[in-house]
This record gives sequence, structure tokens and C-alpha cells, in this order.
Amino acid sequence: MPPLVPSSSLAIPGLALDERTEPLTLAEVLLSVLANYPLLQAVERERGVASGKLTTAMGAFDTNVNMAGNALNPGTYENYRSDLGMSQQFMFGGMSAFGGFRTGFGDFPTYNLAQKTADAGEFRGGLNMPLARNREIDRARATRAQAQLDVALAEPAIDRSRLDYMRSAARAYWAWMGSGERYSAGEQLVDLALERDKQIELKVRGGVIANIDRIDNQQNIALRNGIVIQADRAVQQAAIDLSLYHRDASGRPLLARRSRMRPVPMPVQPSVELYEQSLARAMGARPEFQRLALQKEKLVVERRLAANQTLPGIDGQLLGNQDAGFGKSALSGPNGLDRQVLQASLVFQMPAQRRDARGKLQTLDSQLMQLDRQLSYAHDQVQAEVQDAFSMLERAYEFHKQAFKREELARLVASAEREQLRLGRSDILRVTLREQAKFEADILEITARQEFWRAESDLRAADASLGPETPGLLREIVLPVVPQPE
Repeated sequence: MPPLVPSSSLAIPGLALDERTEPLTLAEVLLSVLANYPLLQAVERERGVASGKLTTAMGAFDTNVNMAGNALNPGTYENYRSDLGMSQQFMFGGMSAFGGFRTGFGDFPTYNLAQKTADAGEFRGGLNMPLARNREIDRARATRAQAQLDVALAEPAIDRSRLDYMRSAARAYWAWMGSGERYSAGEQLVDLALERDKQIELKVRGGVIANIDRIDNQQNIALRNGIVIQADRAVQQAAIDLSLYHRDASGRPLLARRSRMRPVPMPVQPSVELYEQSLARAMGARPEFQRLALQKEKLVVERRLAANQTLPGIDGQLLGNQDAGFGKSALSGPNGLDRQVLQASLVFQMPAQRRDARGKLQTLDSQLMQLDRQLSYAHDQVQAEVQDAFSMLERAYEFHKQAFKREELARLVASAEREQLRLGRSDILRVTLREQAKFEADILEITARQEFWRAESDLRAADASLGPETPGLLREIVLPVVPQPE
């Protein structure tokens, strides 16, 4: 019975095949996530969204220009008018200013003589200055400040998504690596049965044993080939899952070849220092803290605005206009039209109860207390996540020690049982059971290694250090030196 050809070595329609042959590293996969993962690229567009909102908020401080023209001809009163004006809201002190120029030539009725100007037109200007309400802050400046905070808020949102996607990529990577080892373990199981089939065939031909023993062994071959087929499907599935994160420069998913697999590294014993470093790093680097702090700043800005609304509206205004040139009017005296006006005003306005502003203050004070509680809980939650991830890492290390010990013992027992069969002191059934136990121990040991490195990736995600530039415990792995030809 010929051995199976692994279909996982073939291309899958719809996916590009990775042509490289060197071992695929976790850092390479994480770099691919940072550079080409579509969902991360979508989240990073939040920077543009927030910048656009800031530009919109700055629109309140745009310079406004207006122009108008009017001609009345023919009619009882033939006149021509034009008006050009500009106004500007300033970003400091709540002040605003306006200026303009207008002309009014021709005949005007007595009730519209104010529309008439001297022959060179009239210049005007003015300044409004709040003295209480809207002096320190107003709605336009509050919106601008909050939009600036939204630009900063985009970063912790991106950082959180980046950590989540890299954690998923790391788990997919370790699943793919382990699937290759499971496939190899299944192949070794088939090879043992095939080699034994050759030995049994010789004994059957020599009349040493009955043919039923060979049939029993061939049944095991069929069973183990089925295991290999299932393992091959698991390799394909793991490669497809990994291709969501492992992409080429154009962003296309890449199907990693089996030749790029390497054994899952042996676990490294975690230390108490690792936990302390991870906890300290998490408390200073987790994006949740920055997000909550910026949200609190936004509420503080809104509260300042609400407190501003409790103040009385007292505005100082200075207005002036000046005609240029000369003009004639029956109502302007013998020297003709020559108007010059300077006016100063003080305007007061305030609701008596001020319930709108007081209600907003009450609401915002409660929301600030909510954020304080959320921030306190976030510290507890992050600490719990780091503790849980480190606990999982420690237990995964201890579990692997036991799985490795079991695998070693199962290997010794299976090897001894095969020797007993060669000496005629055992049978096919007992050897099959010993080899099956060895195979199950192999699978458990591979799974234990996988779980250790998954837990290590989870710990680095919990302390916000997961990334291609931070190899974590992988830096503790000493790779064997391959001798080079002279």
C-alpha cells in the first residue's frame, strides 16, 4: 500500500502561494499585519475621520465675506447701491470683528436717507468683546478643543485594534506550526505500520505466522492513513486561517508552504520577574488608560462650557463708520454729506433661573464620576488580565513538562513492544496499542507546546508589548547551529 501524497503541498484556488522556502517567523507574520491587514488599515482611517472633524470645527473661525449690489432704474427714485463686508470670529477672548465698505448714489426717499453715502462711499467697522459669558470659552472653542481630543483619541482605538489583530495572528501562526508537527507524527505512525507490513509479509510467506496478522496490520495502515488525511486537512485549514494575516506587499493573502514550517519551540520557564515587568508595562502602555483619560478631558471641556453658560451675558461693543468724499443732501447741512459715527455699547442678557446650564453641570459632574470609576476598574481589569495570562503561561509550562515526560515514556514502551514482537513475545494488537499511545502522547506534547506559546502571545498582548520588534520569550530560544561546508 503506497503512502499518501499530502494535498497540503498543492496550491488552493483563490489563494496566492508563498514562494519563499526559509522558515516563516512570527515576526514576519506580525509585520504583515502591521503593513497589509485590511481591517487594521480600515481602523487607521480613523485618523482621517478625526482630522476631518477638526477641520469642520475650525470652520467656526473662518473669515466670512459677503457682497450685495442693487440698482433702481427707472423709477421715482433712481439710485445705485453696493455693499462689501467681512466678519471674523477670533480664537481668543471670544472676540469678533467686522468691517466693510458700501456705496449709495442717486435719489433716495427721506425715510431711506441712511442708504446714501458720500461720493467715495462709506467705511465701517466694529468689535464685540464678551466680558463674562463666552470670554474664556464658547461653543465654537469647545467644539474645536473636543475635535482636537478626538484626533488624539484615534490613537488608542488604533492601538487596541492593532493588539487584538496581532494576538489573533499569533494564535493562527502557532496553530499552523503545530498542524505541521501533527501531520509529521501521523506520517511516522503510517511509516511504522508500512515497515511492519513488509516484515509480516516475509513471515507469512515463510509460514511463520498466519495471514490474518498481516490483514490486521493492513487495517491499521488504513486507519492511520485516515489520521494523516485528517491531519492534512488541518494543515490546509491552518494555512488558510494564517493567510488572513500573512499577506504579500499588495495585500493579497498568501498560502504558506509546508516547507516554511519549523518545529514549535520548546517552552521557556517563566519567571516572577517576567510577571512584574509585564504588569508594570501594562499599567503604563495599555491604550484603555489613554482612551479614558482623553474622554475625561472632553467632558472637562464640556463642563467648562456649561459653567460658562451660568455667567451673565455682558458684551462690550464698539461700532464706527466714516463717509469718504463729499455729497449733497438737503438734510445734511450746507457742507454736504460728511457722516462720522462712533458708538460704544454695553449689552446685558441672562436667563433668571439658568436651569439649562445648571442641569448640564449636574449631568457632566455625574459623567465625570462615572469615568473615574471606569478608570479605576480598568486598572483592576488590566491587572487581572496580566495575572490570568501569566497564570496560563505558568500552567502551560508545567503541563508541557508532564506531557513531555509522558511522551518519553510512551516512546520507550512502544520501542520495547516492537522489540518483543521481533523476538516473537508479543503480537500485532499489543504493538498497535503501544504505538497508538505513543502517537496520542506526541499529539498532546505538540498541543502543550502550542498552548505555551499561545499563552506567551496572550501575555504580550495583555501588557501591550506584542509586536514584531519585541520577540518576547522567543529571544530565549537558542537555535541549533547548522554546520556550514568548508
